[in-house]
Amino acid sequence: MRFDELGLAPELLRAISDKGYTTPTPIQAQAIPIVLSGKDLMGGAQTGTGKTAAFALPILQRLVDNPAPVQPSNARVLILTPTRELAAQVASNINDFAKHLDITTLTIYGGGKQDVQARKLKAGAHIIVATPGRLLEHLTACNLSLS
Repeated sequence: MRFDELGLAPELLRAISDKGYTTPTPIQAQAIPIVLSGKDLMGGAQTGTGKTAAFALPILQRLVDNPAPVQPSNARVLILTPTRELAAQVASNINDFAKHLDITTLTIYGGGKQDVQARKLKAGAHIIVATPGRLLEHLTACNLSLS
């Protein structure tokens, strides 16, 4: 199987190629079609097998297929990670895959300046990658709506 057989947009295929990837890993080949179909999925694989791409690529494809403007204090996708290091890594990978798309990603975690994050949240984003604690702080401060 090749990435171009998964029904991904040309912009995503170009970003995948830019990263030097040619064929999906087993977790990607199995997960991408399921997520693209709108079904829930829980998957597991070893470190370094491409799990982030397995969920990020179909999420980005769904955003491409269903475009909508960014809404203030809102996001279309919320990704929770347990640590700020993982949040930064996931956001970086998403940005790499979305580099040929008009999609905004915002990373929210403790240790970052909360007032700067609040301003960015109030502007809205397509995708927010967050740690639970900082996300709750912003929800309590009404900087973000999950409606």
